[in-house]
Amino acid sequence: MRKMMLLNKSSPADPPPLCSICQHKAPLFGKPPRWFTYSELEHATSRFSQANFLAEGGYGSVHRGHLPDGQVIAVKQYKSASSQGDLEFCSEVEVLSCAQHRNVVMLIGFCVEDGRRLLVYEYICNGSLDSHLYGRNGHPLNWSARQKIAVGAARGLRYLHEECRVGCIVHRDMRPSNILLTHDFEPLVGDFGLARWQPEGNLGVDTRVIGTFGYLAPEYAQSGQITEKADAYSFGIVLLELVTGRKAIDINRPKGQQSLSEWFILIIRIEQARPLLRKSAISELIDPCLVNCCLEQEVRGMLHCASLCIRRDPNSRPRMSQVLRMLEGDVLVS
Repeated sequence: MRKMMLLNKSSPADPPPLCSICQHKAPLFGKPPRWFTYSELEHATSRFSQANFLAEGGYGSVHRGHLPDGQVIAVKQYKSASSQGDLEFCSEVEVLSCAQHRNVVMLIGFCVEDGRRLLVYEYICNGSLDSHLYGRNGHPLNWSARQKIAVGAARGLRYLHEECRVGCIVHRDMRPSNILLTHDFEPLVGDFGLARWQPEGNLGVDTRVIGTFGYLAPEYAQSGQITEKADAYSFGIVLLELVTGRKAIDINRPKGQQSLSEWFILIIRIEQARPLLRKSAISELIDPCLVNCCLEQEVRGMLHCASLCIRRDPNSRPRMSQVLRMLEGDVLVS
């Protein structure tokens, strides 16, 4: 017994695996980000081989890799770098290294070498929410999975806004492609390339508005005003996507339905049933895949929550702690 107690004191227990199916090793919380050499990351990804390719974006590419200790990683390699960019990159690493939560993709390390800049994250095994919502993975998400994803993503954002020890981190690009999933449909908020650190949670202004059309809060799109309420707006759009199965912007839909938020607000006005929706409105809004496969009360609650998040006035939007309590059914905010 004494031997076991001493052993437990000297070596912390390994965290449970990230996914019950893949059994991938989870990184340990509390460790600072590791400085990798480029050759280490080349070796981990088999020289960034096509077989390990995960995604490509305007920033660069992402590849899967394996570290010698068995940790599976995702390596994001940026296309270009500069001395000023390196300073900003290191500052971003410093901030994100403090963001450690079960619903936030963890930064494991980084590499700055010979003009190259790379970030090393834990690998999340089941792709992004958008690949499941819009059928590319073959099977539509059931309601229980969508509810779990909404609650978990709200927990991640609440942590970033209200509980992170360095202050408020505004994500600025909250959308389904930046919510990664395990095979247990546990969501993790990821991709912090546009994140903004506000140590005191104060109002910030950005002269260059960046983000994704369809998810931008009106005050941010118009004036560059940055607060955590801009994330709340974007999250409201994500909630609408979870319920309706529609994209935030879909030019293939009829006129008047191409913008998800505008279509939703129009239906609300027609029904004249704020803040709660009548059954006729819910049947028009809900994803056809979910008909007769979900609890109307939960759908109504998520739609009500979304309607509060996408209010034009940022001061009237709920904080993420309130959003989470609504999604969990603990409180109803009007």
